[in-house]
Amino acid sequence: MTKMWIAIAAMVLMFVCNIMVVYSRKLQSGAIRFLLKSVAYLLLLITLLMILLVIF
Repeated sequence: MTKMWIAIAAMVLMFVCNIMVVYSRKLQSGAIRFLLKSVAYLLLLITLLMILLVIF
């Protein structure tokens, strides 16, 4: 049951990362764009760890 909640949280984080990257592509400012993309990729790494936790 716990693994199911971790998997759902990982899917939500992937969706949030996707929205952040799409939104950052529409911005003109380089600093905010870089910050949003950096946070999105860090969240993707956390998501990867969560997926690995669910698989093994």
